[in-house]
Amino acid sequence: MKNNKTAIGILLLAIGAGYCSPGLAADAPVANPAIPDVKPPEVPAPAPGVYSVRKKSDDRFHLSVTGHAFTSRDAIEQYLAYRAAELTKEQHANWFSLVEQHAKADRIHSPKPDPMGPRFSFRMQYWRPVWRYKVQNSPAWKSWSPYSGAPFFGDISKDVTVYEVSADILLHKGSVDGINPLAFDADALSDFLVNQVSPPQ
Repeated sequence: MKNNKTAIGILLLAIGAGYCSPGLAADAPVANPAIPDVKPPEVPAPAPGVYSVRKKSDDRFHLSVTGHAFTSRDAIEQYLAYRAAELTKEQHANWFSLVEQHAKADRIHSPKPDPMGPRFSFRMQYWRPVWRYKVQNSPAWKSWSPYSGAPFFGDISKDVTVYEVSADILLHKGSVDGINPLAFDADALSDFLVNQVSPPQ
């Protein structure tokens, strides 16, 4: 008799568990499918008309940045360098070289590769784009080249109403040319500048 009561009790518990399980399962939290984190770009996109790029050949590009609020030469030139690094990666290249535009009267010449010198992935002192600008009450563009030897026009920056800084770059694949001062590793340069730059206004 005792064995029969024990068997009946076990059977009732099993039936009860069977009835309760669906309810418990329904109340249990359902794991949501993984939603990938969508992070905003680390450097905000520029306003229309600020940044432009023109393809001149399969591996040569002309980049320019135009603005109206002059901040500093370094800030604006570094933003252009950041855009050059990002463009290089977008084109599935690994590094780029600056194409310097020299005139006969220039007093500052291109740096020469030094096989015995230190190896670097980039040298910001050799990132030297060219400038043009307008000042108040003057509709004509003025130009400034870093190779001319003339002082930068920063002393009249408060009078500048619009400026454009530009550079030509050549894209390359493979390991960066470590002895070329005009060679810039795209990943290294982007990582270096990403927390320092913002689009000009």
